[in-house]
Amino acid sequence: MTGIDTKPPSGLLLCPYHDVMAQAVTNVTALSSAAKTRLEERGRTASEIEVLASDTRRLDPALGTLMTRLADAVRRGDRDEIHGYADAVDPRAIAEVLTSKRSGIWGIFEVARNVLVFAPIAVTWFGLSRATDAYAAELTAKPELTSKPFLLLWEQGFNGAPGVLTFSTVAIIDASLIALLIVLSLMIHVRADVRDVATRTRALLKESEIRGLLGHATSLATSELPDTEADAILDEMAAEERRIYERAMEREQQLFDMEAAVGELRDAARTLARAAESIANREEAKR
Repeated sequence: MTGIDTKPPSGLLLCPYHDVMAQAVTNVTALSSAAKTRLEERGRTASEIEVLASDTRRLDPALGTLMTRLADAVRRGDRDEIHGYADAVDPRAIAEVLTSKRSGIWGIFEVARNVLVFAPIAVTWFGLSRATDAYAAELTAKPELTSKPFLLLWEQGFNGAPGVLTFSTVAIIDASLIALLIVLSLMIHVRADVRDVATRTRALLKESEIRGLLGHATSLATSELPDTEADAILDEMAAEERRIYERAMEREQQLFDMEAAVGELRDAARTLARAAESIANREEAKR
């Protein structure tokens, strides 16, 4: 019996050890793969934010700088900075900066419309001031004209008094200014209520895209949160994106609703223009 080896084969002892080592290697590989995937995802998200920051920086350097710092924080995986910069970013402001294209000529139209509101009043009072001065001088020179109406003497120009606009001339100028105001207001409202609806729709869709990108960046920083809390954040972001999408659809519907109103405004403008032209023709015929 002493010649018999009672020890178990070495393979029976080594197999469990190899199984444990293989499982450890598998776990390490899985962890390394997951870490690499998270790193690649952070890099991809940071690149998207950098592209957005580059587009924004040309129009608003402050917002562009903020987005660039957010991209750097995402690339480094700094949770505190990601949350801080993401909370400071206003998706609506960035969307408006990227989608709004203000034309200088339309700015001039708006300023002209706002200033011309007071032009008819200024012209009327200027003409009336000159007329009263001329009327007083005319009565001083010719007292017998006191029996004639003031408007008649004004229309007659107070016998050629210098610097006096006749009543019909003041009326034509006021009518022309009012017609110009109507045309400018119509043009501005058409652009604001019809064409700008499409711009606002693009802004809302861009805002939704930016919110989704920020939400994804934030989710990378909160990947270690409990499932319930992470699900709540994702649900909140999904609800916010759904709200933005519904608002975009409402803006799109307004584009069709405003077409009928624009047609009515155009008809009213043409009617007022014809009325102003008719008044001018009658005054010209009287001359």
